[in-house]
Amino acid sequence: MSRHFGQRAIVIGAGIGGLSAAGALSSAFKEVVILERDALPDSAVSRAGVPQDRHPHLLLAGGLQALDSIFPGFEQDLANAGAVPVDVFKDVRYERPDVGVLPQRDCGTSLLCASRPQIEYTLRRKVVAIANVTLRSHSRVTEIAPAAIRPLVRFESDAGEVDAIEADLVVDASGRGAPTLGLLGALGWEQPHETVVGVDISYTTAVLRPEGTSSNWKNLVTLPDPSISAKAGLIIPLEGGRWFASISDHGATDRPKTWEEFLAAANQLNTPEIYNAICRLSPPDDLRHFVFDASRWRHFERLERLPRGILPVADSLCRFNPVYGQGMTVAAREAKLLREILDRVAGEADPIEALQAAFMSEVGALLQAPWNIGVNADFAYPTTRGERPERYEESRQFEAALFRAIVADPVVQRAFSDVLQLMQPFELLNEPDIRQRIEAHALMPNA
Repeated sequence: MSRHFGQRAIVIGAGIGGLSAAGALSSAFKEVVILERDALPDSAVSRAGVPQDRHPHLLLAGGLQALDSIFPGFEQDLANAGAVPVDVFKDVRYERPDVGVLPQRDCGTSLLCASRPQIEYTLRRKVVAIANVTLRSHSRVTEIAPAAIRPLVRFESDAGEVDAIEADLVVDASGRGAPTLGLLGALGWEQPHETVVGVDISYTTAVLRPEGTSSNWKNLVTLPDPSISAKAGLIIPLEGGRWFASISDHGATDRPKTWEEFLAAANQLNTPEIYNAICRLSPPDDLRHFVFDASRWRHFERLERLPRGILPVADSLCRFNPVYGQGMTVAAREAKLLREILDRVAGEADPIEALQAAFMSEVGALLQAPWNIGVNADFAYPTTRGERPERYEESRQFEAALFRAIVADPVVQRAFSDVLQLMQPFELLNEPDIRQRIEAHALMPNA
């Protein structure tokens, strides 16, 4: 694609969303500048601006596919960095209280498991290798100033030095959307409505070395019966021959503080599989904690218009409950959508305005399925706060029939795998053949 969009694009934030967007924009602008408040490490280590990056993250197959399309060779680079390949569901033990363990069938999909710092560092290396992309760390954006023609982004360094850059397009991947919200306030424009689902989820993570252990799974998920317990467990592999073992708790007021307490919590899960997998391993150096209060969808897509040249993406638009591992993948898929729209509107008389309008009209559909998957699961817990989605009880009945069908029918399990990995739209489960297979199990008792 030749450059028809302007001199400069600015991306606020160098997380997965910002880096992905910068790659998508790089062929459409003469210059792309990423402004990041943190000092960015020259290795795969945690950084202050991502407080949950010491916990499990999943780049689902749909996100891996999206990033590899924007950055050719990304998947291979991540594998070379030590990411662990996982076949879904062949390598996944997925335990539910209603149907037991899902069959470990090969559903034709694979992903790569790695730590968040490793995923981000691998992606950052791909981005900074693009000739017309500049990444400026220690650059905290303070505001997007109202402007008649081109947005002006003001930022300051750690030393307090203030600078400003004009741009044809500003992509707000700051995480909380504060620069865009501040600009709307300065202009006196309508603020976006927010849908908030309070989960108050706490999770505790241990990094372990599973030397000498063997199993028929690489990933292990243990879900609770929400009417009895709010504790869920997860084991995923990461680079360096290690495991993340994590226990989450909806509405928790306490959390494990010692290895003995962590093991006791693991022993309270719905099955003993996680406890048995870790109880004989060497204790970790420490336990890591994180608390997430609420999923939040800022409905910028419902506004009549946005200020010219402003585009919120990733967590600035929608922040998901991280326990479902959707955030990085949705951010990558938004960047892929951005690139596709850039190609489509390059010949428009005002391509910036056309880009904004098209992206905001289409991003809602991209967000809806992962949002519904997570929110419907969250409302099974009695402590969840907020308004239940429309037709919630109907969706729960459909889910019950879906998982009974998954156990019995490889065709349904493969379709579910593609939807869960955000490779196919949720509508796949409503296609006549799949729907008929699911409905065959609607009135059957739980296995």
